[in-house]
Amino acid sequence: MSQPQITIIGAGAAGLVAAIELERAGHRPLLLEASDRVGGRLKTDEVDGFLLDRGFQVLLTEYPEVKRYLDLEALDVRTFRPGGHVHTRQLHFRFADPLREPAQIIRSTLSPIGTLSDKIKLARLGLNLRTHSIEDCFAGYSEVHTIEYLWSLGFSEQIVERFFRPFFGGIFLEQELRTPAAMFRFIFKMFGHGGAALPAGGIESVARQLAGQLQQTDIRCNTQVANVAPDVVTLTDGTEIASPGGIIIACPPEKLMPQLAGTPLEWKSTTNLYFYSSRRLKENRLINLVSDPTSLINTYAVLDEVAPSYKLNKQGGSLISVTLREAMDRESQIGQAEQDLLRHSRLNNDSLRFLHRYDVRQALPELSPVTYRYDATQARVAERIFLAGDHQLNGSLDAAMRSGRLAAEGVLLS
Repeated sequence: MSQPQITIIGAGAAGLVAAIELERAGHRPLLLEASDRVGGRLKTDEVDGFLLDRGFQVLLTEYPEVKRYLDLEALDVRTFRPGGHVHTRQLHFRFADPLREPAQIIRSTLSPIGTLSDKIKLARLGLNLRTHSIEDCFAGYSEVHTIEYLWSLGFSEQIVERFFRPFFGGIFLEQELRTPAAMFRFIFKMFGHGGAALPAGGIESVARQLAGQLQQTDIRCNTQVANVAPDVVTLTDGTEIASPGGIIIACPPEKLMPQLAGTPLEWKSTTNLYFYSSRRLKENRLINLVSDPTSLINTYAVLDEVAPSYKLNKQGGSLISVTLREAMDRESQIGQAEQDLLRHSRLNNDSLRFLHRYDVRQALPELSPVTYRYDATQARVAERIFLAGDHQLNGSLDAAMRSGRLAAEGVLLS
């Protein structure tokens, strides 16, 4: 017997996982995507013989939903080393995580990233979070700012400015570290257990692998939805799609359901620049953290050192991804960012070639408080209409995938 039509709007990670779960339950969902291909924010472009992710994105291999739905071996993931290369106005130094790389304990102890007390506190925090569940990371910390949490643990201003602010500011896309401490504890735990990785085919290969698991789903790209009501989805061309089995909105819902616009979703934005260096830049697979208030750059990474496949033509130099402290508002800032990169990397003035700029306007949802999970029925906003997306839980790929699974479970229970 045929099942009632279920329609999913949005083919990002949340929508794709929702479709996987519905297929497993015997349904043949319809998946509508406004853009030209699946993936949502998980997009990779081929530009001048390079793979460029839209925004610097890493795949945290320890995410529970990543382990549930993805085949990391098939993605051929390559990991960054745990640690970083810090650049201040006067200093350049490297440090590694001695818990993950015991051979680096002397270098880490001597590095000027912070005081000896800071390093003991950092190790203690990592060991402590290893013994706690993910739910424990969130419980009681969803309304405390990360910066307040760090001060409460006794960390010095030195390690906050040289490590926590550039590293987690880059993850949270805000330099004040106002993101709930629950997210800091969660991400810190994920880094402590697993790796930060790049799939060989770019971050979009994550979405392609999810979509590749779908056998019975009708995926329609370049299809824009105008509005949603119980049992019916209306496209911008006026077409009405009957959806008596339920509807999952796996994208920001305000435009589709104006009645939800009373509490509009706020988003963080970022600007990501790509450069090619004709001279090989060796950073030992470390992410570069810039602790220099005069620089536009927050972090940069030599991508091909981690994943050589990002250079499609095996070019001899280096592919560099640069993330700025704030979203760019003037074209002239590209030149300034290039000069900052030359200064921090100590490359020759003629070695860089600008490749591409990405302005990611909806990079992460601005959420407070945040949560890790909820009952599947809590995703319901109207009769047989459910929401999915990382904005439902917390700003992470894990949350996006989990929300898709929970929304599908909600539909199946309704």
